[in-house]
Amino acid sequence: MKKTHIFLFFIALQFSVQAKVKPLVHVNFGKAGNITFAVAPETIKSDKGNFTLTRVGRPLFYADAPSDKAQQGEGSILFNGTADGYRTSVSVAGAEENFVFEVWVKAKEVNPEDRQLGIVALHGATKEGYAFAQRGKEWVFISGGRGTTVIGSAVKAEWIHLAATFQNGKGELWINGKKTGNFNPTKKIATNFSIAISDEGKDAFKGEIYEVRWSTFDQQAFDSQADFLLNYKKKKEQDNNRTAARTALIKHIGQPGMGKSFVDEFENKPLETDWLIKQVQDVCQLLVKKNPGDNIASFQLNNGLVSRTFYVSDNLACIGYKNLSNQAEYLRAVKPEARVMIDSVWYEVGGLKGQPEQSYLLESWLSQMEGDDQAFVLAAVETGAPLERYPWQQKFNAVATDWPAKGLRLILTFKPSDRMKAVKDVEVKVNYEIYQGLPVVTKWVEVTNSGNEKIRLNQIETEVLAVNQDQVDRIHVESDFSFALVNANLKGSALMHYQGDKIEAYQAGESTTKWVVDKAYHTWATHNQAEDNFLNFPHRNLLLSYLPMGPDVDVSKATPFKSYITFELLQDSDDRERKSLAHRRMYKKLAPQTTESLITGGITSHDEKTLKNFIDQMGELGMERLDIQAWPGISHDNLEEKYVSLWKDIASYAKAKGIVMGGYELQVASRGRGEDVDCVHPVTGKPGSVFGQSVCIASSWKDSYYAKMWEFFDKTGLMTYNMDGPYHGDPCASTEHPHHHGLHDSQWEQWKSQVEVLHELQRRNMYVPIPDWYFLNGQSATGMGYREASANLTPDQQMLLGRQYIYDGTWHKLPTMGWIGMQLVGFYSNDPRIGLEPLSQNLDRYERQLIQFLASGSQFTIRGNRLYDTPETKAMVSKWINWFKKHREILTSEIIHVSRPNGRDIDCMLHVNPFIAEKGMVVFFNPTDKVVKKEMKLPLYYTGIKGEAKLTGADGNTIVKAMDAKSDITVQVEIAPGGTAWYVIQESK
Repeated sequence: MKKTHIFLFFIALQFSVQAKVKPLVHVNFGKAGNITFAVAPETIKSDKGNFTLTRVGRPLFYADAPSDKAQQGEGSILFNGTADGYRTSVSVAGAEENFVFEVWVKAKEVNPEDRQLGIVALHGATKEGYAFAQRGKEWVFISGGRGTTVIGSAVKAEWIHLAATFQNGKGELWINGKKTGNFNPTKKIATNFSIAISDEGKDAFKGEIYEVRWSTFDQQAFDSQADFLLNYKKKKEQDNNRTAARTALIKHIGQPGMGKSFVDEFENKPLETDWLIKQVQDVCQLLVKKNPGDNIASFQLNNGLVSRTFYVSDNLACIGYKNLSNQAEYLRAVKPEARVMIDSVWYEVGGLKGQPEQSYLLESWLSQMEGDDQAFVLAAVETGAPLERYPWQQKFNAVATDWPAKGLRLILTFKPSDRMKAVKDVEVKVNYEIYQGLPVVTKWVEVTNSGNEKIRLNQIETEVLAVNQDQVDRIHVESDFSFALVNANLKGSALMHYQGDKIEAYQAGESTTKWVVDKAYHTWATHNQAEDNFLNFPHRNLLLSYLPMGPDVDVSKATPFKSYITFELLQDSDDRERKSLAHRRMYKKLAPQTTESLITGGITSHDEKTLKNFIDQMGELGMERLDIQAWPGISHDNLEEKYVSLWKDIASYAKAKGIVMGGYELQVASRGRGEDVDCVHPVTGKPGSVFGQSVCIASSWKDSYYAKMWEFFDKTGLMTYNMDGPYHGDPCASTEHPHHHGLHDSQWEQWKSQVEVLHELQRRNMYVPIPDWYFLNGQSATGMGYREASANLTPDQQMLLGRQYIYDGTWHKLPTMGWIGMQLVGFYSNDPRIGLEPLSQNLDRYERQLIQFLASGSQFTIRGNRLYDTPETKAMVSKWINWFKKHREILTSEIIHVSRPNGRDIDCMLHVNPFIAEKGMVVFFNPTDKVVKKEMKLPLYYTGIKGEAKLTGADGNTIVKAMDAKSDITVQVEIAPGGTAWYVIQESK
């Protein structure tokens, strides 16, 4: 008896709560039929009010309903999206009354590109009334005459409860009982109530509708926790589960871990030293802020130079990104950590919604912001050591450094929300790394799938960053997804072979970094068109990182996905030299193979005697690398016994003299290998490429050629990989190649194949000079800057052009990242004006070229059939090679750009390195035919020297110069026609 009374009490209580809301229209299609695909009833009577809705078109009954209703055998009405619907011409309620308008609906299709409205339910007219509708991938609410508001994400084949409430003059929007936004009320409601079509019979909805209800209520009578058409028992259970998961997550974040420190506040202290001239020894940490009892968490990656701050409530959001050198804040708005398109549906990873203004972020807003229930939700926070991106050991005179670089990795694991049934087995990991002494944050994303069915990862955005306008030009962003086509710029590139007027994404993309207009950036802080022009159009301030095409790969238990890596360097100045130097320091630390340095002799012969004579001269001069140049180079897939034996013998002979060797081959770019394995042009569908006919390295050629190449290296002992035409970016539309399934994954899979090769080369401790931009994946050097035809110019022309190449190339490269050559014999021609033979008769010109190229610190190759012809020639070459080796550490250090060579006045190369004893070296050049005597100003700030600098010249004499307030000094120089002079720069004490 007692249990019965309690049961009746709760029934009465529920009825009394529900009775506060008075339904005026309630249409439930659940029992509108019993046979799937049977035509729905011609009329449907509202459960409340004297309303009957008449069928338009031929909607069908379908045996599907929201989960608890489906279990009771109920169904819904399926509308075809063209002319199906239900309508009645009645007046239900006035515009001033409080109301609850709600529907249960399921979208049959979700097309992000479709901007057409599909009306779900409409009270009145779209210009005078209220309507729920689908617009592409969004559910929206129309308030006639007052605008259209996004309610939330539409998901294909998922039942969703949408609601709008209006009370006390305030309109609010809801999904599954969770508030998502606000709307402005309409002033008038027309005489109409329709389902799945507009009042004019247009804008039809394609999908299923189970229930529609319009209710009114007295002031303050509505309760969102009781009055919606929801299963509140199930909702409460889900809310409790989410609260428990969040509590467990906050506790997990508060546990000790590698690099973790617990603090009361984030200090973000300004840096007192300049990291470019003094080592910053601050450890990399994850600072966790104590938040007792709030069920929220905050943590921050911090290395003393840069900090990135995160806030955890409903989900995780990055809320701060700061350059500690100058205290500049980069972040203006919260965005998701990443976005993934899986099986053609976009999902956000992390993030919070509801920031009222996107031009700035107030921390007081955070407590009011909520997670999107269609976003992957933070599930775990872990720390670890930085990953070794590829194998590398210090070799070939490289700078001593930690590898991997000292630092800390942050791993954020995200899992799908309850609503995300289609991706319930998918997990997303967002990885960050920071490094000691470097204002750089790297980021990549991993996607795993524990389900039995594979998914297709169509696209991915690994970074979505809303940047303050004043910092857009003070963040350098690049990724290791880098090669000729993807590095191209529509303004022009000598490497591009555009097809017609339309430039496809796969032909030019400026890598993965995109600066776009933020559609959510509706700020008052905008200007007029003229001001935007003067301000360089500052509103392109949303940073996205994504592939130009794809990846479009399948992800399964056996095949997880790992993205490319994005590198973000925070700059503290607009000064070009300072920004450039910071970029070069990034390469020095995060791609240390770029500091490898070898003096090379280049020759084209295959004659054993000629080769060994050349090697003998190299050994006597102290040269370090032999390169068999084009043409004929070396065929790395030629395993004929005689051919392999020749190169094994030559490599062994060179090795005995301390010389490593390798040879040129045109490997991929513009070299077809046969119709079955060549790239298929995406336009014609036939063999052909945007870069000239190239082999597809995701075809079966990959399995054959590279296997032979590794065997060739094993058998011969070659230790350098001098491949012209590494993978340069050609797409391939073949559907027959085994390592890619079509066009959209062809760039991704070919890039991965090339990267695998580079990583294996580094595992073998080989030297890797290739003419492209794979530095962040193991490449050692590329061209300093050249046109191949310049090899046909005279030595005098090549002198000045060479220094211009060096000046221009070292804005973005360390000297050792660029190769440059000197022609003792013609490259394409035997014209005697091109080379320097006989060498003894051109000794002066030989020496001048030798000095300038060795002085640059670049990867220098002397190309010819011999390196000296007389003892005098030998002595001269030996002198300068020994000079280079003595000063190699400073000569291979960064160049500060004093003046670009112009042929009319003295120019110089100024190397700096504040971390070694020889903190600078300057080499002066006089390109004129006259003696030049002048005072030269040298900027020595980046040597790290304070007060006075000591300069020691070739004659051993020393001068001490006082530095001015900018750390500049002036030096009086007098240089003979075509002559040079040099000084080592050190601290005076």
